[in-house]
Amino acid sequence: MREFMQASGLNLEKGYHLGALFLALDATELLGRVVSGARHATNRRRKGPGELGATEVLRRGVKYLNAHADPRAAPLPHSPQDYVNLRNFAGHGATYLKQGVDFDPDSTRLLLQHLAHALNTMWDDPALPTNLAAVEIHPVYSENNSSWQPVYVHEMQEHLKQKQPGDGLCHNSWQGHQDEIVTVDNSSPAVTGRGSHPGTSRS
Repeated sequence: MREFMQASGLNLEKGYHLGALFLALDATELLGRVVSGARHATNRRRKGPGELGATEVLRRGVKYLNAHADPRAAPLPHSPQDYVNLRNFAGHGATYLKQGVDFDPDSTRLLLQHLAHALNTMWDDPALPTNLAAVEIHPVYSENNSSWQPVYVHEMQEHLKQKQPGDGLCHNSWQGHQDEIVTVDNSSPAVTGRGSHPGTSRS
């Protein structure tokens, strides 16, 4: 989650807002998988016991953030299904947002604030160790000094000796961002071939 959140913050700093949104929602999906203890569904049509697809896991992550919200931050501006639509929009070039689903960089900043709060508080849940064991999240291994080692695991072990999981995040200019969330209407009229419609915004 830290890696996704830091990468999202870096994208925000560089003005890559779709990338920032997508990475923040990846962190939210990972949160949903951890707190639900749901394994990844290998078959989209037939899910085995304890398996959930990515869409439902993302919804569960959003629901968790809503139920365990950072009291210092405004509520999340979108429903779980709207976040699914936003993730599809940010991650797939040929998709579009339906009318009524708004997107603004401030909403990504707010999502990151709630994720940072969850990183530090979800460990108080007594069911978390069982869920972590059930979800079967495996570290990614990479070659380091001619030996295969789990990526980021040792770094996190050292970090947790003195700090909370959500502390010391890099690219965290979004933290403490308490501005009112501004919504932007992304709906646009049908293309007619007669030029741009007045007031239509392009992204």
